[in-house]
Amino acid sequence: MRCSSYAVSQVLVGLHRVGLVGLRQACAKVVDSGLTERDEIVDFLLTELAADNFIPDAQREEYRTALWREYLRSVGKDFSEFFSEIEITLRGDNGDDRDRLGGLCASIFAEFELQPVVELEDAAGEGAFPQLVIGDSVVASGLPSRKALKTIIRHRLSDW
Repeated sequence: MRCSSYAVSQVLVGLHRVGLVGLRQACAKVVDSGLTERDEIVDFLLTELAADNFIPDAQREEYRTALWREYLRSVGKDFSEFFSEIEITLRGDNGDDRDRLGGLCASIFAEFELQPVVELEDAAGEGAFPQLVIGDSVVASGLPSRKALKTIIRHRLSDW
């Protein structure tokens, strides 16, 4: 195979961006194959991509979801149901401010093709509330603007 024969497509597998060689071509082959069932399509894609890509067994289910999402994207269908999940915590008193931060987070994460899995906590500790917590880190405090929060989240997910 020549280097220019297959482009590398960046794909979100779980919370990690990986490059897959030949994804566009494999999706086109699926369309030509006449397959219609999700499992058949994903199995076909895995088989097609296995020759030029390393797909770890431990991440096979995450790859299956990512490949289905990319197939749906390639044929122009809604794939938002298959966004990768990210665990976040919204910390603060129950009310409008925490709800506004939650809505803003959902909107911004959707732009990154992520679905937040939200845990709510009461306000505790120091700092402005509400707070967005990812992992063990307070990522944002108070109610930043949409632009500021998007920049903060992008920096937090900086390996993208």
